[in-house]
Amino acid sequence: MLRWFIIIALLLTACAPAPEPSDVAATKISVQDKRIYVVPFETVMVPFEVSDGLFDLFVDRLNREGIPKGLEFIILKQALAEIDTAWLTDKNYLRGELFAYVEEIGSSMTSIKARSRLRFYRPGAVEPALQLVFPTESFYQNDYSSLADERRKLVIEVAETLADRFLSSLALP
Repeated sequence: MLRWFIIIALLLTACAPAPEPSDVAATKISVQDKRIYVVPFETVMVPFEVSDGLFDLFVDRLNREGIPKGLEFIILKQALAEIDTAWLTDKNYLRGELFAYVEEIGSSMTSIKARSRLRFYRPGAVEPALQLVFPTESFYQNDYSSLADERRKLVIEVAETLADRFLSSLALP
């Protein structure tokens, strides 16, 4: 009897959803060099209307909130695969992703789900000093909003949340 209980408990544990990844850094991160390079976001199967504005809004928010704190964000124009690895490893840099993007459009309701991730690397580090994960979900009635409006709202929410969470994780004077 006890053996069956243990087997069932193990099966239920194996079928349980994986825990949400937590942020890598539990404490504030100090940054000696106030220049931080920003690699364009990677997006997979994300509508152009979403991916196009996300990176620009993210960098605008970083600059607006970071410049008064003495931070300088430098946009790299190439994708991560096109950047010289030896050059990049000597820098502080951010890379972001928007993935698991799903739009479920019904006759009266629509939902949009997405996950985003931001990683901050220090010079010489292979592993990120900070990783932020942000899942988001939006439901709306088609009579009261449009897909274009909800996509814009999602872009703003993701860009501002990732930028604010990153800036608040830095130990700045």
